[in-house]
Amino acid sequence: MAFKVNTSTKVADYTVKASESGTFFCNRGATAAVNFTLPAVASGLNYLFYGAADLAVTVTPAAADTLICDDNVAADAIALSTGSEIMGGAIQVVCDGTKWFAMTYLEESQTVVVTSA
Repeated sequence: MAFKVNTSTKVADYTVKASESGTFFCNRGATAAVNFTLPAVASGLNYLFYGAADLAVTVTPAAADTLICDDNVAADAIALSTGSEIMGGAIQVVCDGTKWFAMTYLEESQTVVVTSA
């Protein structure tokens, strides 16, 4: 049996569903920045967000302060947003039921922007 990953292209802001856990999302074809809003925390949920267009990709949890990333244990969002440094970068998130853990996959010139309230 072959392993298959569900893929989904979004060109506008999108609220991710828990039922889409395991999906690879990208912004190919977008003409503006795309914000992906995560569902409520639930153990085992996981997603990958890939920058395929040179427009910001932002991942925002449904509840504030539930994202752990880049030396911040209460982040409100993480983004690939520096112009000309987005394509080829990715953000993966995995949930333990309490928090979202964000991991970035970057080329050497890419930067990540983390926001907190």
